[in-house]
Amino acid sequence: MAGGAIEEHLQGVCLLILDNLSTLCPGIEENKSEAWTPVQEWILTLRKRGMSVLMIHHSGKNGGQRGTSRREDVLDTSINLKRPVDYSPADGARFEVHLEKARGIHGDDTKAYEAKLDVRDGAAQWTTKDLADLDYERVIQLTSEGLTTREIGEELGFGKSKANRLQKRAKEEGALAK
Repeated sequence: MAGGAIEEHLQGVCLLILDNLSTLCPGIEENKSEAWTPVQEWILTLRKRGMSVLMIHHSGKNGGQRGTSRREDVLDTSINLKRPVDYSPADGARFEVHLEKARGIHGDDTKAYEAKLDVRDGAAQWTTKDLADLDYERVIQLTSEGLTTREIGEELGFGKSKANRLQKRAKEEGALAK
């Protein structure tokens, strides 16, 4: 049974964090869904015992999870952390948070956002911003710097039409000259 090596340590545990799946499940062929069955059955057993499981997994070259998508079948929530297009190592802990699967989460709570860890007065503090608001702010900034609509879209990783819509909104709201 999967989890045999740690099962004896789970008495009284309410949250199990598995970091990361590739190293915790050696020998499993990542792309074969049937290879995941014993792990999935074990996770379901833990759920029946009232235990929550947080699984950490790495993305593949395409940006999505590596291996079989069957891993997500029993998940309530799947979160994908991505680097912002304008990320710099000097930014430190700064990333986009995208809910890829969100059972029981609806409306604004499902919107993608950027999270950044700042240190102020010696205390670490997380700040968040809605990605749509960030795109709007970046379009205003790049337009002010003289970039064309096409260049803005390329810089921010979206189409010219989205850049144009955001420029139009900024002009209507007075954030850019008409």
